[in-house]
Amino acid sequence: MTSISFLGTGSGLPSADRFFSSTLLSVGGLHLLVDAGEPCVHLLRDRGTLIRDIDAVLLTHGHVDHVGGLPALLQGAMLLGRTKPLAIHLPGEIIAPLRAWISALYLTEEGLGFPVSWMAWKDHEPVVLGDGIIAMPHENSHLKKCYRFLPGADPSRLYESFSLQIAQGDFKVLFSGDLSLASELKPFLTEPMAVLVCELSHFGVEELATALQGARIGSLCLVHLSEDLAEDLEYLQGKLEELLPGVGDITIPGDGESLDF
Repeated sequence: MTSISFLGTGSGLPSADRFFSSTLLSVGGLHLLVDAGEPCVHLLRDRGTLIRDIDAVLLTHGHVDHVGGLPALLQGAMLLGRTKPLAIHLPGEIIAPLRAWISALYLTEEGLGFPVSWMAWKDHEPVVLGDGIIAMPHENSHLKKCYRFLPGADPSRLYESFSLQIAQGDFKVLFSGDLSLASELKPFLTEPMAVLVCELSHFGVEELATALQGARIGSLCLVHLSEDLAEDLEYLQGKLEELLPGVGDITIPGDGESLDF
């Protein structure tokens, strides 16, 4: 069975109601963790042996609310006796900093007890995750448009951020990651999409609805909501159903909720 479990659905703003970004996609016998916002290790522990069993971690970009739980996940896997190799797919520019961070926390990759492979995304280059399961990274401008201009930012950095499409046959799911503009979704939606897991923090409801006009989407799942939209979920649900009558289902999952397909 294919399922999507929403472990953490919050934005980068700390919240008492929602954890940071992490989603578990189970498809074709694989368990794929999309982003590793904290406290993903605890949320996986609630799901049996998944800390030992997940096949890959897929990171969209390097913001702390998307990667902050990774060291604890690796340590937890070590303490629980994981031996299965773990592939971590991520923007290439953050591989060295993350490995240095893990080392600074007194974890050694040699001492984990399982091999870790660090695999850099390359824009529009497909990655085979398993038999018939393909991940396609699409670079977006989330970091390039804003964060490279912050005081003290290094303009020479790549500032890589990705949306991720994962497909098995006709089943396709798109994880938007964080975006700069809702229109960045449009090139990915020329074909039917079973599920779109989309952030709604960096643009408004009308902008998203405009970008999705005419798209053939079975289920639209809204996560990473801005603070104002998170205050009235009933209004948000109704507004998008009004603006997007062609979308099959529109849901605003909370932490811990799952969808089966």
